Amino acid sequence: MQKNISTTIFYSLLFAMGGAPTIAMMIIRAQTQDPQLIYQALIGLSVIIACILVPIVLIQNAVLFFKRKNVQLEEKIKPLMHVYLGLNVVCLVYWLVLQFSA
Repeated sequence: MQKNISTTIFYSLLFAMGGAPTIAMMIIRAQTQDPQLIYQALIGLSVIIACILVPIVLIQNAVLFFKRKNVQLEEKIKPLMHVYLGLNVVCLVYWLVLQFSA
């Protein structure tokens, strides 16, 4: 498998697992500070985002897996790899700030 394609698959799966709840938490915390409401909204919003985000990532990764030997795709996918890495870093920084500021 090509390096950029495999890295993109890994970063996108990591984002699908951790990014959906993080995005949901960012949206919820921006609207309210009530802990009970945050928990209820987090569950619902996480499910909604995950129901949209995870299938898209899985379809994308299936296409990348089947076209993994394509050299042209290897170069085209590089910016997407950086986008997923950036999203993962933003989510990680958000959770670290949230953890250490409380």
